[in-house]
Amino acid sequence: MMARRLVPAAALLLSLLTTACRHEQSAATAEPGFRFEPQPHQLPFPLVRPVVASAVNGDLYLLGVDRSQDGSKLTLTTSNDAGDRWGQPAVLNTAGTMVSTAAENAPQIAARGMYAYALWQQHDEAGATTLQFARTSPGMAHMPPHVVSPVDKPAGDTSYTGFASFTVAPNGDIYAVWLDGRSPASSPGTFSVYLARSTDKGMTFQPNVRVAELSCPCCRPAAAVAADGTVYVVYRHVYDDNERDIAMISSHDGGQHWSAPVRVSTDRWKLFGCPESGPVIAIQHNSPVVSWYTASEQKPGIRLATSSDGGKTFQSARRVSDGILSANHPYLSQREDGTIAVSFSGRAAGQTGEWSPLVPYLYSVSPGGSVTRASALPAVAAGGRYPAASLGQDGSVYLAWSTEDEQPKTFFSRATAH
Repeated sequence: MMARRLVPAAALLLSLLTTACRHEQSAATAEPGFRFEPQPHQLPFPLVRPVVASAVNGDLYLLGVDRSQDGSKLTLTTSNDAGDRWGQPAVLNTAGTMVSTAAENAPQIAARGMYAYALWQQHDEAGATTLQFARTSPGMAHMPPHVVSPVDKPAGDTSYTGFASFTVAPNGDIYAVWLDGRSPASSPGTFSVYLARSTDKGMTFQPNVRVAELSCPCCRPAAAVAADGTVYVVYRHVYDDNERDIAMISSHDGGQHWSAPVRVSTDRWKLFGCPESGPVIAIQHNSPVVSWYTASEQKPGIRLATSSDGGKTFQSARRVSDGILSANHPYLSQREDGTIAVSFSGRAAGQTGEWSPLVPYLYSVSPGGSVTRASALPAVAAGGRYPAASLGQDGSVYLAWSTEDEQPKTFFSRATAH
């Protein structure tokens, strides 16, 4: 009698285990979100740290640093045929200055409406360092770009300024964020996060605001703005005992006042040094979506977390790079319908013990929150430590990256959504 009574329970347990295994398998074998071209294109100009942006009219902008001759030239070039051909590059930085490309302290780009925007760190021969912001447009190609610094430090202030990024709000306002050393550090080995807002599409910037402290000193912060006007900033916060986890702050008055930091995920990644890997953020349905790198729990890789309450709390982080070695340096692009694409670098897990080269990977988050499996670039191409993706309005995605050779090679690839 006892054995007969156990049969239904055992059958139920077996059924539950089978269902769980099927669920895990379906998550692990989900279809990748993109289909790449068979081979990437090597571009005819050797750019360091190229980034790409797709405009609403289909034009592409490619920004990168040309060091093929003496000096350092930040060049911007355009394509109006999806990257088949590229125009003559325009130089954005001041002659005689050097543009930073170290780690994540590299130039950034975005295209909105009729304008393309760029942000970068440069230093002159005397060693003075600052941030520069440029605005240009195809309709003003005969005119030089408008360049202004978003930083308002007084003359003679030589404190650090760098690791900058920016976002363009739905209403066209621009928010630049960066790491700044002008304020006394709350803890040794940390910087503050500063923000500047432009309400005239990059012509001028308002006074700088200190929005957070205790930031990891080499991890670039990021910002995003919701349709309701809420401004979000994410950064790598140095918590007690050197736990370096991602934190988020928010502002409801255009960046003047800020909330206390919210810990996006309690990774408790303890590191006595800077990982040089910052988070990225986008907004879906007025709530933030954050992706970042961590090596917590001996499971290094890219994570993703979403909020359903406007950033007050976050759902459990999801690992989106399982099975990919050396996954790091997420870079985010978002289409107007809310679709998100995140590129990062990684290596395919080999079967013979050999290390495969770093190549770009890409995953997407639909407006409804569905996450695709990361797609790898199909062709083997060296480099790709910092791949940059841009989503086109027609569903296409564009990737740019460069090798880290003494004479770098610039690669460009296109993909379509499955």
